[in-house]
Amino acid sequence: MSDHFEIRDDAFFDVFSEQAQLRVEAEGFTFTEGPIWHPDDHFLIFSDIAESVQYRFTANGQLETFRTPSNQTNGNCFDLAGQVISCEHASSQVVRHVHGGKMIEVIASHYESRALNSPNDVVVDQKGRIWFTDPNFGRTREDLGILRDCELDLCGVYRLDPDGKLTLVADDFTAPNGLCLSLDESQIFINDSAKGHIRVFDIDASGALASGQIWAEVTGTHTDPKTGLKWVPDGMKFANSGHLFCNGPGGVHVFDKKAKCLGVVLFPEKSTNFCFGGIKRDRLFITASTRLYSIPTKLTGPRMIPASN
Repeated sequence: MSDHFEIRDDAFFDVFSEQAQLRVEAEGFTFTEGPIWHPDDHFLIFSDIAESVQYRFTANGQLETFRTPSNQTNGNCFDLAGQVISCEHASSQVVRHVHGGKMIEVIASHYESRALNSPNDVVVDQKGRIWFTDPNFGRTREDLGILRDCELDLCGVYRLDPDGKLTLVADDFTAPNGLCLSLDESQIFINDSAKGHIRVFDIDASGALASGQIWAEVTGTHTDPKTGLKWVPDGMKFANSGHLFCNGPGGVHVFDKKAKCLGVVLFPEKSTNFCFGGIKRDRLFITASTRLYSIPTKLTGPRMIPASN
């Protein structure tokens, strides 16, 4: 059995083979985040927040710079046209990469005339609406942003509509971080790093959120060997099977449809985020501090760009 697993239920082996092994794909980074896989062109985009660089990693293992400086970009996603959307810590902006990534355009920077905190993670739905979290990490940690006061008195979750309207959809989080949509996009799952749990909200026809109850606690005692800080919930994704994956103490936690944690993929350093990649989208690519890892799974991830693009 792999020593990279913490097994909490035997159903974990419906997700990973007992012989599955972590593979280091690239290394030499400082604080990696925000991996996204292009399902047609078969490349990965990810960020090194601390070094203010975004990278492109190809299916044949080539690593190249995608953008630098990146304003300490954290989370990324693709929009419906296949363009990269990025959350910038240092500028407190959400941007879109246009003209093949040669330029960026700012698509969100202020709420009610006050600058956002430090947009963190981002997803796009099939209606073209962009959802993102806005904790204050990029204003309170010098290695992840620029030390400065917040203009907003809340750490919110936002929806940016195709017409450019920005709406605050949740304002009762302490540190909203990872988020993902359910497979049918009727719900959105958002974790709170400060409180160590995942919440689920229903999305109504207008895009408003309702309910917001706690869906699962992300448990564990692992701490960062360098800082001693406890590892907290971070990036999240759904598999096509309905399993929810979430970074947390020790590594990537795997939950079944009933919110039971089946086990954890363990890492020697803090894992922050991940995505399904590879030709069949059956391999997890995980950003974990100084390295980019991957591991094969028995599951597949959904396309993150419509097949027409």
